[in-house]
Amino acid sequence: MNGIAQGFATDQFKKSLKENGIQHALIDCGEMAVLGNNPKGKEWTAGIQHPRRKDAFAAITQMDERCLATSGDYATTFSEDFGNHHILDPSTGRSPQELSSVTVLAPTATDADALSTAAFIMGPEKGMRLIQQCKHTDAYMILKDGTNLVTEGFPCHP
Repeated sequence: MNGIAQGFATDQFKKSLKENGIQHALIDCGEMAVLGNNPKGKEWTAGIQHPRRKDAFAAITQMDERCLATSGDYATTFSEDFGNHHILDPSTGRSPQELSSVTVLAPTATDADALSTAAFIMGPEKGMRLIQQCKHTDAYMILKDGTNLVTEGFPCHP
């Protein structure tokens, strides 16, 4: 359920705020969405958690009216080397070993949530192909060796 539940809750909360006349908000229900602009009248920004340093961001991104979700091996880990974590490949029953983090910007938080998990499980090559097939969707991937893979349209600043 957690593969899309937080994204779905984020979308529902955003819908409720809009229906009640809220024009500007940053929504964080585990996944993120925005309405309007921040208090300075600019696009909302969000930090992408560095998967190996708790007190650091890997990058900063503009939300640009899309929703953001991250799947990572660091949030719930069962081994010190991050090799065993809460994300499981259903075909093997084991944690995928290539990626540390996948952040997706998509039109809805449900989509971003589902795609970040799916891309994480699929691995960098297949995951990037999946993201590139989705309209208005971009990704920022961090491999276990620290290499970053970023789609052309992902608005970020390292």
